Amino acid sequence: MKLLRLMSLGAFAMAGIQSAAAYAPASVPEWAERAQDRVRICMGAIEAERAERRAACDESLSSEFNRAFRADLLASRGWLSEAENALKDALRDFDAALKAVPNHLAALRGRAHALSELGRHVEAAALIERAMAVGGRATLLADRALLRERAGDLAGARTDLDGAIALDPSNSWARGTRGRFRQDDNEHEAALADFEAALALEPQVTSYHYRRGLSLAVLGRSREAIATFDGALRLEPTVVQVWLERGRAFEALGHEGPALASYERALRLDARHEAALSRRAFLLQRIGRTEEAIAAYDRLLAVQPRAAFGLNNRAGLLAGLGKREEALRDLDRAIALVPGDGNALRNRAQLLLTLSRNDKALRDLDQAGPGHDAGAWHGMRGDALLALGRPEPALEAYRAALALKPQDRATLFGFGLAQEIRGDRSAAAAAYGALLAVDPEHEGARERREELLPALGRSIEVWPARLAGLWRDAGGAYEREREALRGIYRMLRPQHPQPALALPTPPNPLAALDAALALDAFDVPRLIRRAQFSIGQPQREAQARADLAVALLLEPKNPAALVQRARLSFRDGAFAAAQADAETALLSEPLSIEALFQRARALTARGQLSAALKAYDDVVAVAPANAAALLNRALLLQHAREYERALADLDAAVAANRADPDGWVARAALRTALGQTDAAIADFDRALSLDARLGQAWYGRALAHQRRGDAAEAAADFARAQALDAKAGERYRAIGMAP
Repeated sequence: MKLLRLMSLGAFAMAGIQSAAAYAPASVPEWAERAQDRVRICMGAIEAERAERRAACDESLSSEFNRAFRADLLASRGWLSEAENALKDALRDFDAALKAVPNHLAALRGRAHALSELGRHVEAAALIERAMAVGGRATLLADRALLRERAGDLAGARTDLDGAIALDPSNSWARGTRGRFRQDDNEHEAALADFEAALALEPQVTSYHYRRGLSLAVLGRSREAIATFDGALRLEPTVVQVWLERGRAFEALGHEGPALASYERALRLDARHEAALSRRAFLLQRIGRTEEAIAAYDRLLAVQPRAAFGLNNRAGLLAGLGKREEALRDLDRAIALVPGDGNALRNRAQLLLTLSRNDKALRDLDQAGPGHDAGAWHGMRGDALLALGRPEPALEAYRAALALKPQDRATLFGFGLAQEIRGDRSAAAAAYGALLAVDPEHEGARERREELLPALGRSIEVWPARLAGLWRDAGGAYEREREALRGIYRMLRPQHPQPALALPTPPNPLAALDAALALDAFDVPRLIRRAQFSIGQPQREAQARADLAVALLLEPKNPAALVQRARLSFRDGAFAAAQADAETALLSEPLSIEALFQRARALTARGQLSAALKAYDDVVAVAPANAAALLNRALLLQHAREYERALADLDAAVAANRADPDGWVARAALRTALGQTDAAIADFDRALSLDARLGQAWYGRALAHQRRGDAAEAAADFARAQALDAKAGERYRAIGMAP
């Protein structure tokens, strides 16, 4: 817990200490500047890591003899020790500070906190009272609130926080702590007000965002809660609990995909986090992804073998897949862990009924009791009793079940069977009739009723049921034949020309990505894809940079995100950064074509041509038909005067992508330089057939005509090149071999 500190005026005066010589023109000696910096680091005026601060305190104390200044330094080092839970060291420094300056406020506060953490609450309270006589009451009330909370006096702590805030409304720690108290007391609207005030004062405190999100979620404002959790994660993306609560908020909105992604992100950070394992398994079960849910429960139970609910839920999934013996083993384990678990007992009873272990099923049902679904419980008891040859108690169970669920099919059928076994055929026929009224196609009920009615002298009642069945069957057949005849009739009718249908608008991938990311702003694969689509679109490039920043905040070594950032860095002219990102991506994906390509072109731009040529060799080794890599390697080979290899690469580039005019122009330029003017002109013609606006292609063809002695054609092509692009010559010479 980071606490506010009150320091004596001497601490702040240190920066202004100068000798009389300071008024002379001479500069402050270097050692004096260093000493002042070390004091400022120790006191926290200059931000530094904890170890560096401690070293600065040690160094400053070794050369400081002024009692007041030593007290400041000792108190500061004491607070560092207190933060590291080195409470004995902290007390030693606070005691030394108080020996030097008896009412040193920072030392009094620090010693009180250390004593409180050691459970010496009475001594701590006395020190706070002593400090209040010195000054700084608002801060000290906040301190006392923390001490009272540790001592279990929550009402007193809240009173102190109210007082601290009344005296100093800018005390963000007091507001955040009071918000937490109000949250614990289910006062979520009031808690929100405190967290929002704390965030207005200190927007970079993760816990304030997290706590605010919790209250928003409880109040049913799940969308706002998610945005708040996202704010916390932008500050600290590795806090597992925030990912967990974010997943719960998405579940509350019915967005299972982002909820699962949040739970999985939590498990990346802590693979043994039981709550995240449980929520993920339960959600997979709820959305019907049975195999994945079973694997998720396996993972949970490997971490927590005593999770009875996990065994119970996995058993249900296994039973649904027909793996009854495995399911039974899980339920046995669950009941062994929690012998009175009615839900597990009822589930085991249901499974035992399907395995015809009826006496054990009845035992479990009687032990479990009705639970939340008494109708089903009575029905299962009836089934077990009937299977055990006890129709009278079975009938009682079925009657109790039908009183709660009068149209339950299984119960009605069991009731009929029980009446038959008991010998009451009339009551059995009535039960089957009631079932057929609910479900006219229930084959078991129809068959049993038709067998019973003749024995009751009611054969005539069989025929209406049979005729109804025949009528349904005939009606279905008639509808099928009628639909077939309609199809034939439609085929035989003259076909009128249909108006041309408008072609469907092709989907806009960026619009789809925008919609998905509006729902889940931390969907890393989609962030990367949106950045990939956005790079090169000036109006979206800022969005691409923001997307990659978020993706790499969450996954600093994500190779796809690194490659896209390398693209942006290359566009910015930051070639070293582009190369570094590409090489980092290759550490995790050494065969990534895009990463290999980005490394090669960054090396080229940095003038490391031999290394770039080798890098393009690596690209082509993985992707022999990569036209861009072949084209770029050809240009490097021309620079190295390896013309035959360059021409071979250009042949391969053109073969790989015949629709790319750049490949044709590059090959034409090389052929022109090598004196193959006819072939060069043919290549230029092909390039211009693909894109007649390429000034460099007109310029190159003019040179080829000129070399062949076609002065008129050359002049016309030069004129066309100049009209299209005043820099056509420069662009052509950049290709590599132009004179």
